[in-house]
Amino acid sequence: MTDKFASKSLVEEVAVGNLAAFRKFYDLAYPAAHRFVGYFLSVKEDREEVLSEVFFIVWKCRTSLTEVKNLKSWLYTVCRNETFRYLKHEKKYRGVSIDDMPVDLHVDVAATDTALVESEMFEHFRRAVDELPERCKLIFLMAREEKMKHAEIAEILSVTEGTVAQQMSKAIGRIVEAVGKYFPIEKNRGKGYK
Repeated sequence: MTDKFASKSLVEEVAVGNLAAFRKFYDLAYPAAHRFVGYFLSVKEDREEVLSEVFFIVWKCRTSLTEVKNLKSWLYTVCRNETFRYLKHEKKYRGVSIDDMPVDLHVDVAATDTALVESEMFEHFRRAVDELPERCKLIFLMAREEKMKHAEIAEILSVTEGTVAQQMSKAIGRIVEAVGKYFPIEKNRGKGYK
């Protein structure tokens, strides 16, 4: 499935400098970019500053956008690079690895009376995700929240696909273990099915 902001016709219009098309691109791409930058920056003003630079870069690079094979991946890479540049410039995380950068999970759940168990399970799930090591959490969120493929994540974070797979396996194992403490899975359930 292609993101609406990556439609060929819209990108072509942006590439020739159509301001209305760029505004539409911005409106469609902003939520995903905002969410992604939010994984690194929890302060709203910091996120907005980085995002203004991201979309300024998109506008500056508009003439070559039609040559980009995966626009979503390219946009996330610009977001990552500008976030790291911002953090370095602000001296907030000088010399700190991606494992030490904060990542926030922002998901809202409206629990109803009939969904109390699901709500409680989600809360344990959210807590388990929050307790993951930072790089592991970032990769998990990129895969699950952003619906990104391992290859895209590897490209954006400059790691191997093997590292992404390993971190996803680690994340899932820890989440299942954490949630399983409160909602044990029947060990014999499903026996005999292959």
